[in-house]
Amino acid sequence: MVVVRRAEVRTDSATPEIRERFGQYDALLYSDTGGLTQFGAFVETIQPGTRTSDRHWHSDEDEFLYMLQGSVTVIENDGEHVIGPGDAACWPAGVPNGHVVFNHTDAPASYVLVGTRSQNDRAYYSEIDKVLVRENGQRRLIRRDGSPYEGPETGSET
Repeated sequence: MVVVRRAEVRTDSATPEIRERFGQYDALLYSDTGGLTQFGAFVETIQPGTRTSDRHWHSDEDEFLYMLQGSVTVIENDGEHVIGPGDAACWPAGVPNGHVVFNHTDAPASYVLVGTRSQNDRAYYSEIDKVLVRENGQRRLIRRDGSPYEGPETGSET
């Protein structure tokens, strides 16, 4: 067993390009610090006015979000859903329900984010002609027709 102490957790935060497009996020990479490879488990904090990414869904990765503090608006195909502490959102792999998390409040919001780490996955972006392809662990961006994508990177994703 690996015990991961808060003081030892690896961290991540938005790059300048991501911060400019989506806003500031900070992540505590518990699963990475503990050496896990089958799934990612992070605690992310997003600042007011921040969204996590462009709306997307995964072909081969489940995603799970559990709210710890604050509230966020989850925007999906069927509309907007406000969730707060103790609430969870589940996105099964292969279900074309494009989603994004947005901090609509004036306070930071924190949640646990868990996702499968499939070596082969496609993240389809609902409102952009962009697909993030992961094959044998290698990532590349293409358009839906398979041609290369020449545009901004993606946001925070498990």
